[in-house]
Amino acid sequence: MSLKKKKKKEASGDILIRKFPMRLAESERKLVDRLRIESARLWNDILDLHWWLYDVYKLWTNASDKKKWFNAKSHNLHSQTIQAIIELHEETCERTKIQRYEGNKNWKYPWKYKRFFSVKYKKSALSLESNGYLKLSNGGKEKPLYVKKPKHIDFGSIKNAEIVWHQNEYWLHLGVELTKKEKVTGKNNAGGDLGIIHAITLSNGKNHLIITGKELRSLHRFRNKTLAKLQKKISKKQKGSNARYKLILRKRRFLEKMERKIEYIEHCISKQVVNWCEENQIKTLFIGTPEGIQRGTKKKRKTRKIQSQQLSNWSFGRLTKLITYKLKLIGTEVLVQEESYTSATCPKCGTYTKQSSRKFNCSCGEKGHRDVVGAINILDKGLNGEITKGRNLPKIENTKYRRVNLVPIAKSKKYKLTVA
Repeated sequence: MSLKKKKKKEASGDILIRKFPMRLAESERKLVDRLRIESARLWNDILDLHWWLYDVYKLWTNASDKKKWFNAKSHNLHSQTIQAIIELHEETCERTKIQRYEGNKNWKYPWKYKRFFSVKYKKSALSLESNGYLKLSNGGKEKPLYVKKPKHIDFGSIKNAEIVWHQNEYWLHLGVELTKKEKVTGKNNAGGDLGIIHAITLSNGKNHLIITGKELRSLHRFRNKTLAKLQKKISKKQKGSNARYKLILRKRRFLEKMERKIEYIEHCISKQVVNWCEENQIKTLFIGTPEGIQRGTKKKRKTRKIQSQQLSNWSFGRLTKLITYKLKLIGTEVLVQEESYTSATCPKCGTYTKQSSRKFNCSCGEKGHRDVVGAINILDKGLNGEITKGRNLPKIENTKYRRVNLVPIAKSKKYKLTVA
């Protein structure tokens, strides 16, 4: 790589995806439907060309060859949309090639035909109108699509766009380039203990942060109760009737609304984790994985239904992914650590004592917070490979609590975030 390209790459910022629901009229919805079908036809033609050349001539196609075959004349799409789909296929093939070379034979090259495909737009296919609307060009044979630009996003920072079907409606995904965040310069390590009552507990041995999951639990419980009522009403209606169809639409809208709230709370929790890691200059964060808890619970037949439902609603994997990609932007590495016996093993004497509350009590007389003890044991296990003894229990004075709440704004259906 030349020096100029290196400088250009270093100067570029981080590209993040911002998601917005689209409120489309009937004509606009039909237009997007046609574009998705046409994008799927292009993807299927790319697969046909790719595999035909390989089967007959044992040749692999590249992006430049496919761009010669497919253009705006062969498909009713913008030329930049065609190029974006071709480059996506090329990128997928390259990624699969690397994975298979490293021994991951489960990875397969693109082969599946699509009925619908997301519509992609490059920067040159986007323009800003004087009335504040984004113009998404769709080629000479289709009308452009106008979408209101979000107020908090600068048009110059938008690098690409994509129309995606999700939860029974269309969403606009904007690739926005943000200024690079300052990297963490410290070399400190920390441990993170995921939970249901407390969403995550962080500790570096000296400072501790507990983020409660009260709001998440209440949202999950409300969703489960409302869903049970709706499902009971649906079961009493005749199949194919308008009343049943309306109830199904009502259920879908409710689930979509609850998913947005839950996702927003998870983003707020991950943001608090990033702020704490920046403040304490954490270079490596060990997060415990509670997969063994779920496997162990399934084996117990007498487990309470409430506990089983809480575990099934516990989206620790999604929260871990959010924390991982956000910490990567500041140069902090996230390592997943097996966490068995970490919340009930005393750091001082190394004795395992079954705990029944949030307060940690050991037979040697040591006391502390159960989740904080779990966090420092996960850190010790990540650094040394096992839980060692002879360490002091963390002091409660250095523990901070944070909670994330959704408070409705007066005379509005919108919500605002409060962090305490």
